[in-house]
Amino acid sequence: MKLTKLRGIAHDLANHLDNQFWFGYYKDLNKINTNILEQKNQFDKACLEFFKERLPKDFNMERIKEIQVKADRVGWKLTITIKVNVDDEEFSYSAKSITSFA
Repeated sequence: MKLTKLRGIAHDLANHLDNQFWFGYYKDLNKINTNILEQKNQFDKACLEFFKERLPKDFNMERIKEIQVKADRVGWKLTITIKVNVDDEEFSYSAKSITSFA
C-alpha cells in the first residue's frame, strides 16, 4: 500500500465528520483536538474504527504514530484538519465548510 493512501482516508474521515458535526452524532460539539490513537472517548474510538475499516487487512497499525483530529466550529463555519504520522512522514488533510439551515 502506498502511504499516500492515508491522506485519502483522512479526506474520507473529514467528509464523514463534516456531515456528523452539522447533522449527526457530533452536532453538539464545537471544538475538538485529539489524537484518536489514544482512544480517550467514544469520538476517538469511532474515528479510529472508521480509519481501520479503510486500511488493508495486512497493514501494521503500529506504523502509525499519531492521527490528530482537530475540528473547530464557529457559527456557520467548520474547519476540520486531520494529520497522520506514519514511518516518520506526515500526511494531512484540511477542509472548511459553511452551512445554512434555511
